[in-house]
Amino acid sequence: MKTIIGTMVGLLALAGANGVARADVAAVFADGHGGIENAGGGDMPGASPSTTGLGYRLGARLLIFEGYYDHTGFGGGAGVTRGIVGLRGGFGSNDVRLVLRAGAGVIDEQGGALTGHMPGMPSREGAVGRVGAALEGRVARMLLVGLGVDGETFELPAMTGAFGAAPSTVGSDVFANLHVMFELGV
Repeated sequence: MKTIIGTMVGLLALAGANGVARADVAAVFADGHGGIENAGGGDMPGASPSTTGLGYRLGARLLIFEGYYDHTGFGGGAGVTRGIVGLRGGFGSNDVRLVLRAGAGVIDEQGGALTGHMPGMPSREGAVGRVGAALEGRVARMLLVGLGVDGETFELPAMTGAFGAAPSTVGSDVFANLHVMFELGV
């Protein structure tokens, strides 16, 4: 027990002496974002294209490994939720960095957010592969602002319902965003 307490005190003293936490080894983060996306899978008759959205991302990383939960809403009941696990690299200084990421996971489309907005369209879950890049700048000790772009390819299962039958959908999507991120790391 004394060893654990001594180690924790030593790490806290080291972090305090270093000043700003760089989050190079491990970090947890939360961000709020707004942006514009295209509806790359949209071929449903009567569907409108996806446009602007607001959302959030909660995640953690250890070394180059990252996992996050992401939700973006587009209004009218349309939204996209993702769970992604992948790799992340940050390049630059403590004040400005370029972040590159790639990963895969699950995606949940609500209201036809990816295939064309249609009120009342049922939710569909599928697989997704995602890559992205962002330029981020530190504005306070644990607060960053950034400009990013994420591209993805997804597959959603076939559906039946009030809209008739639709085959499985394989599509792609690009989301350009501005974000504000709170990051706590060691």
